[in-house]
Amino acid sequence: MAKFDSLMKATFNPPRNWTLLEELKFYSDKITEEQAKMLRECEVQVSTKRKALPYIITVPKGYVTDMASVPRACWAFIAPFDVARAAVIHDIMYEKINTQYKTVNESAAAEDGPATKKERESYRKIADDTFLEGMNASEPPVAAWKKYAAYYAVRAFGRWAINSSAKREV
Repeated sequence: MAKFDSLMKATFNPPRNWTLLEELKFYSDKITEEQAKMLRECEVQVSTKRKALPYIITVPKGYVTDMASVPRACWAFIAPFDVARAAVIHDIMYEKINTQYKTVNESAAAEDGPATKKERESYRKIADDTFLEGMNASEPPVAAWKKYAAYYAVRAFGRWAINSSAKREV
């Protein structure tokens, strides 16, 4: 069963960022060995205690996130706090995937990772599916309509968001 190791502990950095005060771990039952390998190519911290499920995605202490990029006008329906931990996992995955995509495309050396936008889309699908899995593991539970609205929003608009996904500074 997918789960988070703890509640998220973070401090607010106005106007919209948060800094993790402790690492955040997500235990995924759905990430495959091949997907874990792909994510590691992008320097996402993915581990397992044995050669079986679950895979553990770790977001390090000090990571800066904006949580969920929900337009303020929509907060009455889906506030960033509703999906916060899943959004942090998703943020770091997008950031690392896009960084590796740029590295592969700017390097003369053979690098592992997504080399084309089409390949990057397969990595993005892993991140988006993990976002949904994280929302399904949230406590307290997130209403199904909110989970699927957020999931389909990242599937529809994430192809543009990932282009600008980069490490945030405090």
